[in-house]
Amino acid sequence: MAKFLHQRLQQNRWLEEYHENMFFGTANLGAFVRRQDGSYAKTTQNPAVLKAVESIGPTCAFTMSTDSVSAVLESLDDDLTEIPFMDGTWLQVVPSISHVEDTGAFGQYGSLAVLCRREHFILVCGSSPPELFAQGTSLESHLVGLIWGAPIAPPAPVANPMAHTRSNSLPWNQPMMQQMSFGDQPDLSFSIPFPMQQQIQQPSMDYGRRTSMSHTPRSGSTGQLPIMRPSQPAPQPPRQFHMPFGKPQELKTSNSMPSLPAPQVAYAGPSRRTSMQDPFSPRRLPNGEHISPGGTPSSDPMSAVNARRMSAVGAFASRKLSSIDPFATRKKNAPPSLDTKRANSVSEPPSPGWQKKGGPRASIEEVPEDEVPELHSFPARNQSLGGGGHRFSVSSTYNGGYRGSVSHDVEKMMQFVEQAMENEENADDEDVERQRDQKRLFALSHATAISFAACGVVTLQVWCAAKLVQETRLDGQYLRWALVVTIPLFGVFSFFFLIVIVGAFFQIFAPLNFLSQNTVFYSAKAPKHSEHSGEPLPHITIQMPVYKEGLKGVIMPTITSVLKAVNYYQAQGGTATIFVCDDGMQLISEELQEARKMFYELHNIAWVSRPKQCTKPGPDYFLRKGKFKKASNMNYCLEFAGRVEDEFLRLLEDRAKEQICTVAELSVDDEDELLEIARQTMNEQDGGRTWSAGDVRVGEFILIIDSDTLVPETCLLAGALEMMESPEVAIIQHSCGVMNMTKSTFENGITYFTDLVYTSITFGVAGGDVAPFVGHNAFLRWKAIQSIAFEEDGKTKFWSENHVSEDFDVSLRLQMAHFTVRMAGYHKNEFKEGVSLTVYDELARWEKYAYGCNELIFYPLIYWPTKGIFTPLFLKFLGSNVKITSKFTIVAYIGTYYAIGVGFPLTVLNYFLAGWQFQLDQYYQASWKIWVGLCVVYSILSPIAFAMLRYRMGQKSYIGALGDTIKWTPFFILFFGGLSYHICKALLCHFLSIQIEWTTTAKELEKTGFKIGLDKVVSDFWKMYCILIPLMVLMVYLGMYAPLEYKITDFTIIVPMANLLGCHALLPFVLGLF
Repeated sequence: MAKFLHQRLQQNRWLEEYHENMFFGTANLGAFVRRQDGSYAKTTQNPAVLKAVESIGPTCAFTMSTDSVSAVLESLDDDLTEIPFMDGTWLQVVPSISHVEDTGAFGQYGSLAVLCRREHFILVCGSSPPELFAQGTSLESHLVGLIWGAPIAPPAPVANPMAHTRSNSLPWNQPMMQQMSFGDQPDLSFSIPFPMQQQIQQPSMDYGRRTSMSHTPRSGSTGQLPIMRPSQPAPQPPRQFHMPFGKPQELKTSNSMPSLPAPQVAYAGPSRRTSMQDPFSPRRLPNGEHISPGGTPSSDPMSAVNARRMSAVGAFASRKLSSIDPFATRKKNAPPSLDTKRANSVSEPPSPGWQKKGGPRASIEEVPEDEVPELHSFPARNQSLGGGGHRFSVSSTYNGGYRGSVSHDVEKMMQFVEQAMENEENADDEDVERQRDQKRLFALSHATAISFAACGVVTLQVWCAAKLVQETRLDGQYLRWALVVTIPLFGVFSFFFLIVIVGAFFQIFAPLNFLSQNTVFYSAKAPKHSEHSGEPLPHITIQMPVYKEGLKGVIMPTITSVLKAVNYYQAQGGTATIFVCDDGMQLISEELQEARKMFYELHNIAWVSRPKQCTKPGPDYFLRKGKFKKASNMNYCLEFAGRVEDEFLRLLEDRAKEQICTVAELSVDDEDELLEIARQTMNEQDGGRTWSAGDVRVGEFILIIDSDTLVPETCLLAGALEMMESPEVAIIQHSCGVMNMTKSTFENGITYFTDLVYTSITFGVAGGDVAPFVGHNAFLRWKAIQSIAFEEDGKTKFWSENHVSEDFDVSLRLQMAHFTVRMAGYHKNEFKEGVSLTVYDELARWEKYAYGCNELIFYPLIYWPTKGIFTPLFLKFLGSNVKITSKFTIVAYIGTYYAIGVGFPLTVLNYFLAGWQFQLDQYYQASWKIWVGLCVVYSILSPIAFAMLRYRMGQKSYIGALGDTIKWTPFFILFFGGLSYHICKALLCHFLSIQIEWTTTAKELEKTGFKIGLDKVVSDFWKMYCILIPLMVLMVYLGMYAPLEYKITDFTIIVPMANLLGCHALLPFVLGLF
């Protein structure tokens, strides 16, 4: 029922997020419905709002956040405690939702609503859903009246849709729903199916009834909602809505208050046809037509000034709403009254151009039982379509406070077309196979490309070996055959180079139909929720490891984005919780600690923080293992969560035995109490060193994200459905876009490179390659992760703490355990991730990747005599069931780091060997040939092919895409030209067992400037310059001043060396100094 109310409130646009209030986001907004046991079903994540509602005790409530609320708050004085309305009523104002609970604002005067400044919403309570919607309508009218500067008339009474039975199984004289009061007038009735009415507990007190007293607002006192006129001695009880024909209720109007339509009501007798019209469906009224209380069209006698004023207000409301919902645009040249947004709750003055003259009105007595007269301002219906002159069917609905009549034919036709389109999209007939039942194809495009690349590698290495055969036949020397041992090594180095060449031609000429299909390793189409109707949605845990990132600049935007997805998923029937692995909680200041704790509590976020590292022996000794701490952080939190869940299950069984019932029969309060006891028990078991709060249990699926991430609103639902459809899938990795933080030149360059990488990965995976797992923005199957867990140091661990690339390690272990890793592209890069903001962070990221790849394959040199060269994981991977072409791709990817790393030492070595004209074998390839090949492939062919791919995928025009590649090619030449030294350093550190660690990538830009940048260059790159400067001096000496026999003047020898040293020397200054 709470979800049903939430959806209706969203349709009325009463749950609009206040965009400038990033701290709270959508966590405050939602509906509450009281259960039979007194607890509340809710769709909001803020526990403070729930406490306030529980202290009041209404049957139902919701938090109202609209543009009018925001507009009023922006102009509200800080010391104002109540807002007076033009009819003599007022609305109470409190600083925050906590003051509602502390001061008992509702209980004191029985008020139904209060405005909370800090949260930017109005908490509205009622004794039933119809009253709740009536209060919302009343509030919106009064608030818009404040903005307008003149009162807005409340909506006229409308026929009770519950007066007509929804089913023939219910008798016509079934007791109707109690009508709610709108001020002193009967108002909107809420259409709820009869079974849902029985689920709503009747309130202990009637919030719609006011005590019989007169109250005058005073400064600082508790106010009242506009429910009772102060001049009234006592409120009138709600009236059953039975109005005689021809005697509609008149509303007081003035020249400054537009007339509202009165209802046209017929008696709902047993011979009447039941009305199936949804009272909340959008309705249409021709522009400028206003219906008088008597039921006839009339023109409001407003002045020209008021007309312009009304037009301006309507335009302002349209602009406000269009800024929030960019998809809801008004059709060109359509009358404003056809707009179904809340902007039209402020009506514009009647326009003579839209007022039409119809034929004579048919009397009510002349209409058959199944029809009522249409307003004569609408065009007459063709007799052949409806039969019978001017007889029309009325659909009296509600939209933004205005009522009228809509042509039966037009509305029914539109509903029919919309339903047909929906049925066509979700075709469910026997002839059309459901998407979830369609067999996923195994794409072969990638396998074909890898085969061509492998043939090229073999051809290249055989050609080199043929050189050895020719030279041996000429001079009979067999010593040169020792060079054969380098063939596998250089074959791996050149494999990725050949893949790029072949892939470029596939990107230009190959068909791209596989990019729009669901294959074994790629999902181009999101699963359809309609195909899972009636299936329960699983619980999802959003896991987010954090360190010392800023709360306001990094964590809050991410949580706000995630909460939108959580609310959407809960509205569809699922449940989700956020689980933060906070590795910085015990390292930051107490003030920041309290801020984080309050923020987590406000949004109902569970979190766990492990102790800070202490290497001194004693009670505080604790070692945070790993060169990159992310894996050990997640292991610690997941292990703690597992212990809490085990203790919780034990306590549930004990409580069930005590109460002589089953575990399923325990109440929600019992579960909450036992969960808190279990968590406290585990905290005490750890000696209080583990800090935690909230529900730390892990759901069936995990969405793992970074602290600087934005997620699409529908991602949880789509991820859960796809995981349910594919039990063999362990990971669904989503393609990502980039969330720019600073808009700096370096960040924009890395943004373009990240888009290039993800587009290329999508092209390869859709073509049949195994999807990669990058460690974030991915759904994990918790049971699959548990199946590859291992014991270490007496604890269960899931992520490898001995590998820097823990995500690559998990992906390999899952695939070797016969699970599938899949990539999804149906969110169109709506997942957003942060990138490196400085060149220092980007270089550290490449070093970490190179180090991680090396430790996955090789042992350090010191272990070669005892353990061998290759790690067991790599040997097991080579013999696993992973398809052969994917093995080639993974090996080629790893080989790129070695190819880049050896570039620095081999270029220096080539400079001296070729420059001093040593006797070299023809098998030897000079640096000049390699350098020219790299320039042609990576600087010309690859950019042209990528531009064509973006054009063919519809991302950009070809000229625009080609312009982007030309713009960023110098950036990449400089960056990758200066990368070799850093990759080589990381590889040597692992081979030589040299200790090296990396911290998390900076999520916020630190202070910059020439002096700060220069200090950073000196402190981080002085070792590199100790090598570069002597080599530069030596090049100048050998080129100009050395003896003739030692001079090196060959252009083909100097250029590769000069490019290497120049790019390394300029990289920190050009990309990192400012």
